[in-house]
Amino acid sequence: MSSVEETENPFAALLQTGSQADGVSKQLIESILLFTLSKDVVNNNRKIPVLCLADVVVADNSAEDTLGEDLLAHALFERLMLTETTKYLMPAAGESNRHSQEEEEALERRAMTYLHGAFTRCERIQRDSNARDKKHCDLIIELILNNASTCMRQPDLFAPQTFCSQWLELLDQSDEHDTSTQEFLVRVACKVLEEDEPLEALGALKAIFYPMLSDLQKQLVKDNLISIRKNIFWILGYFVREKRAGILGELLIDYTTPNPKAKGGDYMDTLFGQLLCLSIMPKTQTAPYEFFREVSLVSQQTDTNLWQLLAHHQTALFMLIKQLLVQSPATKKKMLQWISNCLDANVARGHLWSTININLEQTVHSTASDAFMTSLSAVLMRLCAPLCAPSMKVLLVDPTYCAVADAEERQTKGVSMLKAFEETCLLPSEEGEQRLTAAKYNFITEIFYLAHKAFELGNRACIERLTRMMRELQNTRNAYHEVATRDPNNDLTKNLLRMLQDQMQQVLCIRNGLGEPENDTAILKFFEASAIWLTEIAMMPRESYEAALDKMDFAPQILRNLELLSDTPPFVAPYMKSVPENIIDNIAAYLNFCRNFGGDQFIQLYTSSHDALFKMILLFMGSSDLVKNPHLRAKLADALEFLLPTQISGSNRKAFSTHVFDSHTDRLQVVRSLLNVFVSIEMTGQSVQFEQKFNYRRPMYAIMEFLWTKQEHINCFRQLASEAESNMEAIEPPLFLRFINLLINDAIFLLDESLSNLEQIKQLQRAQDNGEWNNLSHTERQQQTTNLHHLGMLARFDNILGRDTINLLKLLTTEIKSIFCHNSMVDRIAAMLNYFLLHLVGPQRERFKVKDKKEFEFDPAQTVLEIAHIYINLSTDNSFCLAVSQDGRSYSDQLFGYAENILIRIGGGQLIGDMAEFASKVRKMCDDYKEEQELLADAPEEYLDPIISTLMTDPVVLPSSNVTVDRSTIQRHLLSDQTDPFNREPLTMDKVKSNEALKTEIEKWIEGKRSAARVKS
Repeated sequence: MSSVEETENPFAALLQTGSQADGVSKQLIESILLFTLSKDVVNNNRKIPVLCLADVVVADNSAEDTLGEDLLAHALFERLMLTETTKYLMPAAGESNRHSQEEEEALERRAMTYLHGAFTRCERIQRDSNARDKKHCDLIIELILNNASTCMRQPDLFAPQTFCSQWLELLDQSDEHDTSTQEFLVRVACKVLEEDEPLEALGALKAIFYPMLSDLQKQLVKDNLISIRKNIFWILGYFVREKRAGILGELLIDYTTPNPKAKGGDYMDTLFGQLLCLSIMPKTQTAPYEFFREVSLVSQQTDTNLWQLLAHHQTALFMLIKQLLVQSPATKKKMLQWISNCLDANVARGHLWSTININLEQTVHSTASDAFMTSLSAVLMRLCAPLCAPSMKVLLVDPTYCAVADAEERQTKGVSMLKAFEETCLLPSEEGEQRLTAAKYNFITEIFYLAHKAFELGNRACIERLTRMMRELQNTRNAYHEVATRDPNNDLTKNLLRMLQDQMQQVLCIRNGLGEPENDTAILKFFEASAIWLTEIAMMPRESYEAALDKMDFAPQILRNLELLSDTPPFVAPYMKSVPENIIDNIAAYLNFCRNFGGDQFIQLYTSSHDALFKMILLFMGSSDLVKNPHLRAKLADALEFLLPTQISGSNRKAFSTHVFDSHTDRLQVVRSLLNVFVSIEMTGQSVQFEQKFNYRRPMYAIMEFLWTKQEHINCFRQLASEAESNMEAIEPPLFLRFINLLINDAIFLLDESLSNLEQIKQLQRAQDNGEWNNLSHTERQQQTTNLHHLGMLARFDNILGRDTINLLKLLTTEIKSIFCHNSMVDRIAAMLNYFLLHLVGPQRERFKVKDKKEFEFDPAQTVLEIAHIYINLSTDNSFCLAVSQDGRSYSDQLFGYAENILIRIGGGQLIGDMAEFASKVRKMCDDYKEEQELLADAPEEYLDPIISTLMTDPVVLPSSNVTVDRSTIQRHLLSDQTDPFNREPLTMDKVKSNEALKTEIEKWIEGKRSAARVKS
């Protein structure tokens, strides 16, 4: 019988080959693997149910308490191959009629689920076992892992089982108390890698896990921030938690990586993309806005519950990506490549057209959505936490990262970011110039630049779009209120209300997505660190730079916190040609968002950021040697306005407490820095649109008005004026002189534009009131309405800025007088004031009398008061009074009489008497001047200035054209145009030569005329 069994059953021989020494405890086999080869049913005292595999493998009725390893291995394999297990069940003693969890485990037909259960039981038993049993448990675990590896590498053997669904169920049902599932997965993956070549092993694992990940991704497509599977990150965490199984992390990244030629929008269709798309904002460009459906017409609405969900989600996503970055060198490299490729594919989001046309059908999938990109930015901001205070690892960031252009060199030196070398930098480099690079770039440097790029393409683009949406919302709100007051129930009113509610919902979704407090905190801390880093690299001493050059490592390393002593640091390192503009642009955009959209919750409390931002702004705003782009420097002035401890006009930001203007060590640099950027907008050599220029200057006016409330800042203005007077003929016109020259230019332009627009508005209003529009076609009436609205907008714009300009001139002239009365400036300031006054109080003033002056911010009475103050401020200087009287364009004996009538009407108080006294003084000088003019009327042609045809008093020769002009004339010209007016050759005041001979000749001629007049009288 025995020989027959051995012949019919190949496993029978294995019963003879094993011995007790190399066997495995039968009791452990039953407790862990839940099967036996014994048919001894009579003596069944088992405490747990098991399967009897005697008829499947071989019957083992021996008295030995162990089973040979080989036989056990075959028995376990046969156990896995069973498709029907119920008929082999041997219930536990006394439980023949009761179905228990233990029986379910014994009957388990799914191979991977069964092996996982066995592994878990083995680990549990092994913890409390003796040395012999521990050794046997190790043998059983090895067999379990061998078979699990077989399942993974040869799943066809176990058809029709699907291991992807078994794994998903195992991971789904586990929790933080379950350590066995993680250990089982890691050891199975390691076993697969051990038994195959790395590529084959990775392929085998992908074949199992890709379908599982695909199922998760399909579910995510349907989810939103509220409905997302609660344990999705727990499941994905199994792939990234263990450094022993980096292959699992590689698998996860490979699965979520699109093809190399993928467009920006294709990244949304990946697993990570679906997670990144979950936000308060719409998931995609064409997806609906899901939140804030029930909104009031008040836009200041937030939802703390949504914020908590978003913060929790983005933090979980950050943890997942962080674990991939630390799991293994391979996962770190692949994760950085994923982020870099994604940013590069979405670079079009940084272009202005993308913020306007993002909803056009042809661009929908070319870039990722706002939700995706702002979430990626949020993840990277959290990754940058170690760069911020208190760790301040930002000081290890190398400023030459964007200088590495060669692809092979980028790989060698650790530059993952694609096309970093194409970034526009703070200072330009010469064509073909080889910029400095470091020997190698650390992870901190990589993540710093990637985070800034993500903010640029994500948050900044989104802020620009939100700004545009807010303007559209305001236009719709105005139109709705206008229509609703006339007829609240007509169809147009209802349609406008629906449009208003839709736009309100969109604005709230985007603003709440951008303003989530936890992310706002991370952004602010990161930008504080970035501001400190910018200041440190810009102010690195020459000796420190030379030491860095030797090491080929240009990171600041330490916090020096040097004081700002001048416009520009004494040494500007060449690596500033590699620092991208987007770092400063991002900081400015963030502060702009805080100002306009009430996103300043944390910046109120985090006062150390005020110091860092203030110092960085002062340093870079005022120095063209550090920032070549004047538009970027103007944005810093915009950012500086946010730090004013006052309410900002047109802003949702409340006044907040800050000490920087009163106690910051570098505060006295603010006036010089501000004036530098003010004049740079005019002197760019570029075609700067006037409206854009004044948008830049508007915050500068607000800052200067605030500074005028602080005596030490007033003293800074006075010091600059004094410096200017001492250097009137310097090669480059003094800063303060250029500044007041531009103020006068701007004031004249603004008043001209405003009065022209108001005159046209009055004509349109009169035509409308007279019924002339009734004769027009519908299209023509619409056109006239559009024209009226557009002219009104321009007039309002000009009046606001004109008012600010005049007010600033009034403030300046209260303390600073002599430079305004310098011979190169006095004629201009006098002519400007006369021109303004004549138009505002003279006979033609009725031409500008429009309905609803407030709508256009037109307040002529206030402007007249401001102008009167300027006259009085400068009235003590005789040269000013003379210049007023000599203005042949606007001055007449009646001018100040008109002004007095207006001042009496508007309650001018003390000004009325002061202006009367001033008018009398000017009239006397005017009479004296006329007498002098009559005396000198026949001056020879060669004594007259060829530009303004007046008698020269200090003639100078221009070197290239050899033309003689008066010194004051050419000084005035060179303030705004440093070329010879006769041949356009470059010219500075130091190059002009005094014509002493002609000057003496003119003086003698004048004296001769006066002597003759005295003799005659």
